[in-house]
Amino acid sequence: MQPTSPTPPAARPEPVTELLRTQRQNVGYLLLVASAVCLALTGWLALKTSRISAPVEATKGEKDKDKLDNPFARTSELSQPSRTDYIIGALVAFAGCVSLGGGGAYLLAGRPKPTVEEQRTEARQVVLVLGAALGAALIVLGALYFYSWSESLTKWLDQGERAESKWVLTPLLIVVLGGGLMFAAAQPARAEERNNARVRQFIYGSNFGLTVLMLFVVLVIVNVVVALRVPNKLDTTQTGMYTLSPQTKQVLEALEQPVQAYSIFQENDPVAEDLNRLLANCQDSARGKFRVTLLNPALNKAEIAKLRSEYPQAELSREGLLLVAGGEGDRNRHSFLRADEFEESKPDAQGRPVPVFNGEPKLLRELLFLAENKQKPKVYFTQSSGELALAGGADRRRSAAGLKAYLEKNYFEVVPLKADPGAPTRVPDDAAAVVIADPTATLPPALSDAIRDYMTRTLPDGRKGKLVVLAGQQAGVDGKPLVTGVEPVLQTFGVRLSDRFLYATPDDELGALDRARGTRVMVGRLTQQAVDARNPVALGFNRMSALALVDCRELAATPGGNTQAVTVFVSDPGRQTWSPARYEPDPARAWTEFNQRVNRILAGPGTLDEKRRAAQPLVAEMQIRDEPRALVVFASEGPTARVAVFGCGWFASDDAERTASDRFGSRNATIWLDLMGSTLDWVRDRPTVSASEKQYTVYQLQPGYSSMRLVWVPLGLALVSVAGLGAGVWVVRRK
Repeated sequence: MQPTSPTPPAARPEPVTELLRTQRQNVGYLLLVASAVCLALTGWLALKTSRISAPVEATKGEKDKDKLDNPFARTSELSQPSRTDYIIGALVAFAGCVSLGGGGAYLLAGRPKPTVEEQRTEARQVVLVLGAALGAALIVLGALYFYSWSESLTKWLDQGERAESKWVLTPLLIVVLGGGLMFAAAQPARAEERNNARVRQFIYGSNFGLTVLMLFVVLVIVNVVVALRVPNKLDTTQTGMYTLSPQTKQVLEALEQPVQAYSIFQENDPVAEDLNRLLANCQDSARGKFRVTLLNPALNKAEIAKLRSEYPQAELSREGLLLVAGGEGDRNRHSFLRADEFEESKPDAQGRPVPVFNGEPKLLRELLFLAENKQKPKVYFTQSSGELALAGGADRRRSAAGLKAYLEKNYFEVVPLKADPGAPTRVPDDAAAVVIADPTATLPPALSDAIRDYMTRTLPDGRKGKLVVLAGQQAGVDGKPLVTGVEPVLQTFGVRLSDRFLYATPDDELGALDRARGTRVMVGRLTQQAVDARNPVALGFNRMSALALVDCRELAATPGGNTQAVTVFVSDPGRQTWSPARYEPDPARAWTEFNQRVNRILAGPGTLDEKRRAAQPLVAEMQIRDEPRALVVFASEGPTARVAVFGCGWFASDDAERTASDRFGSRNATIWLDLMGSTLDWVRDRPTVSASEKQYTVYQLQPGYSSMRLVWVPLGLALVSVAGLGAGVWVVRRK
């Protein structure tokens, strides 16, 4: 008995193959019609190519000629389609015409095979060849367009121009469509791969090509996704030398008009190299609104001469950076920064002078100035109650001429605000902010009322008033802390001035600042609360571990209502402070006497508890605390900054500026003035600028290093590695 042979599996339906086998002539005619359509498309694209070729060349020459005159004009490549794009389309359309026409001619001219199986085999081969040809044409078309439009990938990912994404995704979709067509065309022919060696080779070859193609598409998609989520630049410097601050990025992204930067420097200038890297980063972040042109004084004399004639006010006879704001036909606003303005010295966390690159804050300040149409904001300083004198004077402790010069250099207009006796006083509507700089007497009632009115009314342009108060430690006529006259205004914003004086335990290292053994010096520390609240001033000064402040007054933040009060600086948590009710002319001596009195009580008769109870009134009178005390408080209403209160006025005086120069040995040690400038930026709801300098660091080799060892040890390791690999290969081959 013979075993029953297994039933062969039912053949899978192949509708395309059966259609081609049963409707051979009709499919042939259909392919010829499709070939004619591709031929017409080829002719149309060729005609478009010939029509745009001449104008493009003319426009390109004109563009090169007028590039310096109008760097913002749209170039010919952007204003009309590229000639190359039409050529690519015409060539691929012609390839499709040949493929479809050849397939149709073969079906119409060739004789059908005699048997059904042979007809199916022939149909499968036709589908395979025709599908592979058309799929390959689509793949080539997508790849060429992807290469031709590759600039859109950079604009999409680096510059954030989402409209450019279609020029990246469309070629990829064409490639995927071509690959899908090749894959689908190979499926019917798989029935012949075991019987036909040529078909098998064709299928395997097409599969390999599809695998490489899919790998390319996946890599592109993965890179696009990663680039959208992860920064494509890595700054490995310790100080973040080549990373833009969030404030700078915010200003660049918000530019309403284009800005053209001309960097005019000789080659091999270290400062110029850092500046050019900064400008390149700005160009990438500005979404097309910030353009950079590098000019060499020796190689680009004609271009520089043209700029000098257009902007005679700029100092273009020297190296530096020229910024020009405005679109086509409106490029009158400009600013020039000299080369020596990009590097200076600043104190580090230990007070040592170090060189810093301040190109970013300089550039940001100029951009803000140009963005405001070169209109200087007016800051009014009250000058009626013994405040820091803007005009200067013999007593540097009570003078603020340096602060005035600093603010004017940073494009503020400093205006005194005085209250004439018997005359009505009003804060002008054009006041960007009002500053009360450490008064030594109570403000006149008329001026206090004017400030209250300024802070409560809505200005004609819709703004609210802004107030900066420097309320240092000043004694009134009664020996108690001075009543400034603006306490009611501050309390409405959740800020309260203490009614006691503030001193600290002696610290001889700080004695040079106050000549009282450092008892009048508070070491200010930034609060984590301000950093977590993303306060711009706190973020800008976050790298400073400490900031010395003289003659401070304790503040208190009482949040509530519509205001949010944030404590920005506090006294050093590791240092005791004490707060008497009366002014101490010699706080170091008062602290010594206090300790002597307590020690006498502790050394006297009685139990330890009795002695502690006897000393308790003295301790309570001094209000000794280990906890930090608030020194600087900022208050805002929602996102709008309103009030900044400093329990110190010394930091804005000329004495602080001289102390910085003497202590840090720096020609431009402006750390305390930077704090004031950043505060004015904050109250005006502008990005803070002053604290974005990048410190230069120098790597020093460890003592005792050998230059010979630096050369021979790596070379020896390389030779040993090569020899080891060779020995390993020899051992493996021997086995």
